[in-house]
Amino acid sequence: MEILIGLVFLGASLAVAFVLPVLSYLRATQATQRAEALSREVQALRAEVAALRAAPGAPAPAPPLAPTPTAWVETVRDLAAAPESAPPPVLASPVAADGPLPDTVSDGSAVETAHADHGPAPIPDVANGAPIVEPGVPRPEPHVEGLEERIGARWLLYAGIGSLILGISYFIKFAFDNGWVSEPLRVAVGLLVGGGLVAVGQRFVRQGLALFGHALSGGGLVVLYVAIYAALHIYDLIAPSTAFTAMLGVTLLGTWLADRHGVQVLAALALLGGFLTPALVGGGENRQIFLFVYNALLMVGALVMVARHAWAGVAVLAYGLAVAMALAWGVRFYRPAAGLQTLLLLTLHLGIVALMIVALRRQRGRSVLVVPASWILLSAPVLYHAVALWLIGRSQGVFLVYLLLATVAGLSAAYHAGWRWARTIVLGLVALPFLDWIGDLVTPRWHAAGLVTAVALYLLHLAGQWRDLSDDDPTVRVPIAEFVHTHATGVFLPLALYTFLEDRAAWWNAPMLTALACWNLGIAALLRVRMPVLSWQFVALAATLGAVAISEWFEGPVVAIGWALEGAALGYAGLQARNRWLDRGALTLFSLSALRLMDALASPLAVGTWPVVNARALAALIIVGAMAWLAARVEEAPEHFGGALVRHVLIVGANVLAIAWMSAEIVHVFAERAYASTAAGLPAGAARADLGEQVALSVAWALYAVGLVAAGFRRGYAPARYLAIALFGLTIVKVMTKDIAELDRVYQMLSVLALGALLVVASYLYQRTVGGRKTG
Repeated sequence: MEILIGLVFLGASLAVAFVLPVLSYLRATQATQRAEALSREVQALRAEVAALRAAPGAPAPAPPLAPTPTAWVETVRDLAAAPESAPPPVLASPVAADGPLPDTVSDGSAVETAHADHGPAPIPDVANGAPIVEPGVPRPEPHVEGLEERIGARWLLYAGIGSLILGISYFIKFAFDNGWVSEPLRVAVGLLVGGGLVAVGQRFVRQGLALFGHALSGGGLVVLYVAIYAALHIYDLIAPSTAFTAMLGVTLLGTWLADRHGVQVLAALALLGGFLTPALVGGGENRQIFLFVYNALLMVGALVMVARHAWAGVAVLAYGLAVAMALAWGVRFYRPAAGLQTLLLLTLHLGIVALMIVALRRQRGRSVLVVPASWILLSAPVLYHAVALWLIGRSQGVFLVYLLLATVAGLSAAYHAGWRWARTIVLGLVALPFLDWIGDLVTPRWHAAGLVTAVALYLLHLAGQWRDLSDDDPTVRVPIAEFVHTHATGVFLPLALYTFLEDRAAWWNAPMLTALACWNLGIAALLRVRMPVLSWQFVALAATLGAVAISEWFEGPVVAIGWALEGAALGYAGLQARNRWLDRGALTLFSLSALRLMDALASPLAVGTWPVVNARALAALIIVGAMAWLAARVEEAPEHFGGALVRHVLIVGANVLAIAWMSAEIVHVFAERAYASTAAGLPAGAARADLGEQVALSVAWALYAVGLVAAGFRRGYAPARYLAIALFGLTIVKVMTKDIAELDRVYQMLSVLALGALLVVASYLYQRTVGGRKTG
C-alpha cells in the first residue's frame, strides 16, 4: 500500500511540477508565434501600401471605405481569435487586382489605398513564421533577444530543470530510504527517466522548441551517467567493464545528438562525461596505454566536432580535460621507468592538439572564439616541452636528440603557420636548457656531441630563416621578427661555445669569437645584394662578436673600445634599416662602453704613465669619436624616426665623456707631482699639487663650458649651450663650496678670477649673438 501511495504521489508531483508548466509554456509559445506572424503581415501590407502610393503616375486614392469590416479583416479577426490548439489558418486569396488594399487598424476600420496594379499583397507564410515580401518592399527587422527574454526563456528554464531534477532526486531518495523500490528497480527507474528525458527532449526539438528540448536531453544524459555509476559503485549490480561500456554508449549518444543538431553544449557535456568515465568507473589499476589511447580517441572526436562545426569551446575543453587526466595519472602512477613511454603517448596527444589548431585556423570566419581558443591551445607545445625535459632528465643522448627533433618540428610548424616570431620562441625554448646542460657537462665522451649539437641547432635556425625569407619579396620591408631572430641565433652559438670553453679551454674563446665575427661578415657579404637590410644585422653581429673578442684578447679599456665600435656599427645599421630597435641597441652598447670607460677613468694610472699618451686616453678618444661620427650620420638622415633624440643623446654623452677624460688627465698630472714631492720628502709640494689640481679642474671646466657656448651658437645647436650652462653651474658650486673653503688665498684668488673671467666671456658671447639677432 505504501509503494502504491508513493508512486501515485510521484506521478502527481511530476504532473504538477513538470507536465503542466511545460504545456502552459507550449501554448504560450504558440500564441506568441501567431501574434508575431500577424504583426509581420500587417507591416508588410503597410509597406506595400506606401510603395504603391509613392509610385509615379499612381491614380488618385479611392474614397474612404465604410467602417464595415471587409472579408480580409474578418479573416484576420478569425485568425486572432482562433483557438491555440488549432493549426494556423491560411489567409484567403490575395486581394483582386482591381480591389482596394485595406490597412487595418485596431478598431477594424480600413484606410484608403491605391489600385493594385503593382501586384497582389504578399501572403504570409504562417507555417514558417515569416511573411513573403516581394522585392522592393523592406523586410521587417529580425527579432533580437533581449535580456528579459533571455532570463525568461533560458535561465529560468535551466533553473527550473535543475530544481525539478533535484526535487525528484530528493523524492526518489525518500522512496529508496523507505524501501518502496528495490535496488535493481532503482537503477531501472534511473535509466528509464534518463532515456525518457532524452526522448522527450528530442520530441520537443522536432516541434520547434530546440532550446527546451536540448536542455531536457542534457539532463537525461546526466541522469544516465548517475544511474550507471550507482549500479556499479552503490549497488554492485554490474561489472566495471559493463559500466565503462555503458558510459561510453552515453558519451556516443550525446556526441551524436550534438553533431546532429549542432549544439555545442551537448558536445561539451558528452566530452566531459567521456573523460570522467575512467575516474567514475575506477579500478585502481595502472593501465597507462589504455588510458592515454582512450583520451586520444576522445580528443579525435573533439577534433572532428571542431572541423565540422568550428566549436572552439569543445577544443579548449578537450585540451584541458586531457591535461587534467594526464596529470592525475602522473601524480598517482608515474615511475621513472615509464618516462619514454609517457613521452611517446604525450606526443600523440600533442599531434592531435596541433591538428585542432589547424582546424580552428581554417574556421576563423565562423566564430569569434576561434582566435582566443587557438592561443590557449598554443600553450600545449610549451607545456609538452617542459614535461618532456622533466621526463628525459639528464639522459645525455636522448636529451640531445630530443632538442634536435624539437627544433626541426618547431621550425617546420613556424614555416607552415607563417608566424615569424615562432622561430625565436623555439630557439629560446631549446637554447636555455641546452646552455644549462652544456655548462654542467662533466662527461668527456659527450663533449664532441655537445659541440656538434650546438652547431647543428645554429645551422638549423639559420637555414629556417633563409627558407622563410626566400619566399619574400626583396622589395618588401623585413619584419622586426627577423631582426630579433637574427641576433638571437647569432648570439646563441658563441654563447654556447663560450660556456663550454670557459672552464675547460678558456684560451680558445678569443680565437673562437674572432672566427665567428668573420663568419658573420661573410654572411653579410652574401646577403648584401639579396637582402641588404638584413645584411646590416649580420654586420652588427660581427661587430658585437668582434668587440667581445677584443675584450678576450686584451684587458682594460680596450673592451670599452670594442663596445663603442660595435654600437657605431649597430647604429649605422639602424639608420640604413630605419629601425628604432637598432638605435636603442646602439645606445645600449654606447652606455655599456661609457660605463666601462668611466670605471677606467676613475681608477688611477700606474706611476710613471704619461698623461694623454696612454691606453685610457686612446680609449676615450675612440669612444668619443665613434659617438660623434654616428651623431653626424644621424644628422644626415633627418627623416629617420627618433633621429633628433638619438643625435642629442650621442652628442651630450660624447661631451660628458670628454669632460670626464679631461678631468681624469688633470687629476693624473697633479697626482704624479704629489707622489714625486712625497717621495722626495717635501710634504708642502704635495699639498700645493692638491691645491693646484682643484684650481686646474675649475678652470678647465669653465673653459670647456665657454667652448660649448661658442660651438652651440656657431652650429645653432641648443643642447650644447644647455650643457655649457649646466657645466658652469657645477663649476660655480665647486668654487663656492670647495675652492673658497679649502684653498689658500692665492689659489682662491686664481680660481675665482678665472671663473669670473670665463663667465664674462660666456655672457659676452650670449649678448653678442642675441644682440646680433635683434639688430638683424
